[in-house]
Amino acid sequence: MTMAETAKKRPQDHKPKAPEKVEITIGDRTVPGKKVVVDGIEVRVPDEALDDFELLDDIRGFQDAQDASRLPSLVRRLVGAEWKTVMDGLRDKETGRVGVERASTFVMDLFEALAPNS
Repeated sequence: MTMAETAKKRPQDHKPKAPEKVEITIGDRTVPGKKVVVDGIEVRVPDEALDDFELLDDIRGFQDAQDASRLPSLVRRLVGAEWKTVMDGLRDKETGRVGVERASTFVMDLFEALAPNS
């Protein structure tokens, strides 16, 4: 499954709002970041998480090699300490599992929300 295949066409009024600029505390540092709401889940992503060479490798592995096993690493790199919040938000209430299709759609929507004009 490619990233393009997981992306859905949405009406303009369903597109994510522009990200809100926030300060995020990571350990003893405070860094700039963005806050977005994707699929009803509020996520804060440090700007530095997008400037990560290994993130590019996870994206390539997912997109080019169609390796869905790269998704968990990709999400962890982006959301860091908010991993559990994201997983709980994506978790199916009946099965208790996070489906691959739902997670891959979330990742696509997250990237779109972080850079809505790109």
